Amino acid sequence: MRSQIMVLFDSELIRRESLQYSTELAKRMNSNLTLLVILPFEVGSIAPAGIEPMIKRGVQAKESLKKHIETIKNAGLTVETAVRIGNPRSELVKYVAEAGRFEIIVWGAKPDLMKKKDHWLVRMKDTLKCPVVTPFIKNDASSKYAREQRL
Repeated sequence: MRSQIMVLFDSELIRRESLQYSTELAKRMNSNLTLLVILPFEVGSIAPAGIEPMIKRGVQAKESLKKHIETIKNAGLTVETAVRIGNPRSELVKYVAEAGRFEIIVWGAKPDLMKKKDHWLVRMKDTLKCPVVTPFIKNDASSKYAREQRL
């Protein structure tokens, strides 16, 4: 059974650096990729327009992921995608329980969010039992490759 790498996003905006980094990592590790978008939504939160905007964002997230699937498959990798709406910590735990073990989780959203100690992923990283990394582009112009920063 091949190992699994998750690329995790918390919006429908997909960072190209995260996908490039994850694709190269999956090729080196002979792993499958899972692209998971979790759209934060708390029941009881103020939602004057109702659930409709969240459903629309979910559809946009699925469309965004579809744009990248072919590139990943062309790299010789197996890829799965999922979109979840709800409490991010709860949705991540449920997804991992359903999908199984991941060797590594790559944070695919804005890297600066991981510097905030109160971010939901930072607060739960110790319970995940796998490393969580954030790829970013080096400022050094001579390097075109992403590197990682562990949480």
